[in-house]
Amino acid sequence: KYEDRSPASHQDLLLVRCALAPLGTREGAESTKVICFDRVGEVIRLSPSKLSTTLGSFVAAELLGVRVLGLVATDGPTRVLRFILMQKEVTPSSVIGNAMRETIYPVPSFISTESSSIPQDEQSRHERVLSAASETSRLLNTGRILNEFAATREAFFGIGGCKSSGQYEQRKCSYGVGDEFSCKLVFSGFIFSIIDSSPSELAVLSLHDIEAFASWNTLGKDYAKTKLTVGWIQLDNHCPNAPYPVAFSPSRGKNFDGNDIHGKPFSLKIPFLEVQVDVAPRHRTGIRVLSAAVIMRNLSIFLDLAFIMRVQRFLLGVQDNLIGAIGGTNWNFIDSQEVWEHPDIEGLIRQKIARGKDIGMKTIFIQRLSIMPCSVRLSVAPVRTLTKYQEQFEGKESSAIHAAVRKGDLLVGEGSGVIGVKLGSKNRTALAVVRGMMKSILVDALLRCDGASLNFEGVALWNHLSNKEQLTTYLGAHYLASLISNVPALLGSLAAFGNPVGLIRDLGDGMSDFVNEPMKGFKKSIQEMDPSFVMSGVARGTGSLARHTLGGVADSAAMLTETAAKNMAVLTLDRKYAQRRDRVMRLKNNRTRADFVGGFESGLLKLVHGILEGVTGVVSKPIRGAERNGVEGFAKGVGKGLLGLLVKPVIGATDAITDTLIGVKESVDGMNPQHDIETLQTQVRPRRALYGVDRAIRNYRLDDATAATIQARSRLGGEEYLSHVDMTQNVALMSVRKLLIFSGNGEEVLLLPYKMITKVETHEGADRYSVKIYLKEPKPDGTD
Repeated sequence: KYEDRSPASHQDLLLVRCALAPLGTREGAESTKVICFDRVGEVIRLSPSKLSTTLGSFVAAELLGVRVLGLVATDGPTRVLRFILMQKEVTPSSVIGNAMRETIYPVPSFISTESSSIPQDEQSRHERVLSAASETSRLLNTGRILNEFAATREAFFGIGGCKSSGQYEQRKCSYGVGDEFSCKLVFSGFIFSIIDSSPSELAVLSLHDIEAFASWNTLGKDYAKTKLTVGWIQLDNHCPNAPYPVAFSPSRGKNFDGNDIHGKPFSLKIPFLEVQVDVAPRHRTGIRVLSAAVIMRNLSIFLDLAFIMRVQRFLLGVQDNLIGAIGGTNWNFIDSQEVWEHPDIEGLIRQKIARGKDIGMKTIFIQRLSIMPCSVRLSVAPVRTLTKYQEQFEGKESSAIHAAVRKGDLLVGEGSGVIGVKLGSKNRTALAVVRGMMKSILVDALLRCDGASLNFEGVALWNHLSNKEQLTTYLGAHYLASLISNVPALLGSLAAFGNPVGLIRDLGDGMSDFVNEPMKGFKKSIQEMDPSFVMSGVARGTGSLARHTLGGVADSAAMLTETAAKNMAVLTLDRKYAQRRDRVMRLKNNRTRADFVGGFESGLLKLVHGILEGVTGVVSKPIRGAERNGVEGFAKGVGKGLLGLLVKPVIGATDAITDTLIGVKESVDGMNPQHDIETLQTQVRPRRALYGVDRAIRNYRLDDATAATIQARSRLGGEEYLSHVDMTQNVALMSVRKLLIFSGNGEEVLLLPYKMITKVETHEGADRYSVKIYLKEPKPDGTD
């Protein structure tokens, strides 16, 4: 039967037959019309005058000016077919056609003939049809049946004669085809600069390759669709001495093409974030019906506590300013002396009941909600000490935050933020010293991890009726459960334990390559009939296993020795020694020579440095203590010197082992062309320059930002930036008090305070400008 027929189309499957009488009768066959649900706005017109057998010729003639209009409309996400009576002009052709139908057209053979005995259900149908015809005739004579345009409008919007008992609201708009709108916005990117009250730039948030698309119909005939894609999101950490220059970015992984670094550095083959929301037309109950999908790629987060604390302080400051702008009258404390009026309990109850009736304004029907799973790579590093110049530039409060975080003076659940710090605390007793040492060691052990992999499961909801509060609670509980399930992986990635999870991951990758690479070579050999591919696969698999095993063990051991050395530095009770050691860049952050030889050389230098620090401290510490606090200071200095003599050489030896192991790890990883893709982090731009003593904020200039970054690392560090001049061969940096000139190779040629200058003259030549600076004569005693 269906052998030579083509498959049914979507429209064929949505065809519906409508009639005013059973299809097995002549009236049903003549009054049948076909309508398709595929398109909103399709109409059919059924003629009651064709029911002449049931109604009689006289009544059928009276209904020649009436039609039953059927229209495909929407009710939320569903298509509905609404019927309504409409007037139609009676023409002579319609009268003649109705009369001829009764006399000429025979009864089709498939229609059952009339019998003398009418079944009871058929008798009931006849009575209902006659009653409806009588009511229709009365409405027609009184002019209460609408014309075609008005009837179509009421059927489309479900108002008037088509209004259901559960109808939510009546739309006051005219029916028509409706305007179709679509909008597409494409942006290359946005950059947001986050500046605190110091002022200094904390971070830079950048969004790249943004596309937004929306389409809708003014009459709500179909879904309103919106889609947002973001190619790349990155948060740069601009705090000084930050261990990681980038705090948040997508994981490049296999989707990252190394060649993009020279082409388009902030991009992925697949967009990082895709959000699509489809809103159905309004349901008659007022319940909003929507479908949503969120796809977020894997991301990497690199943090340190000082950055978290400073960003938290910035956000709390923004919150306080917003509260002050809108009025903070609702923010009262228990110990305030304000007298509150008694609340209107009855009014609140009535308001609550009234809100409960408007279920449509609160309830959301989710046809489909899909949030794809994602993986987060988390790394947390200890805070590095600020230099003297950096402390001056960042301000007292920011410098105090860095110092407090380094000492471990954290307050969880106290204050306005999630995490607080105790600023300006000092250990004045022996017990306080010991407590501070243990606290610093504990904080460093618990808040230092390298590459912890956190996997968050996706969300899938189908035909779910909820409201905003319930949906928020469900999503929060879901991701909290996912986070709790990642606690073992998080603990296993702590540097205090040597990152055993990372070691196991490296061993697993190596073993996987050891098995898969020979299999790939074997398949290639069969295809090409060349056995050399098998040998190549075995070599690649064996090399990968050895590389991952040796590199993973070396990296894990380096973390253990580094943690031990850092904790021993705290035990020396020599804060300046710990700060000097902290400022030395670790070998793995110096990519210029990351190999075994470089690691061994760096380790040997640190061993010698540790021995010298221990020996010289025996002499220098008592002298310095006596100069400050007399006999008591001398006694403390002797204790610190002897303790340093025992501990500092051990720290030097441990640092030597650490750098050697890091050199081994880097030498092994250097054989892999894909190694350390995640560490190829580049900030979007240098830190913003702030001008003058007042640190004025101006439009961003890349040349000024670069000059201010160079100034912070020179002898002008700690001073406010003013300006710079590119002199082709040299560069002049000007702070608020001094002038510094650099040569073409970056050497500092001249440092000149402004107070030594008497006047400045400029001369314009044929092809160049020249500047003459006149200095004050030195005083007879040789001073300025």
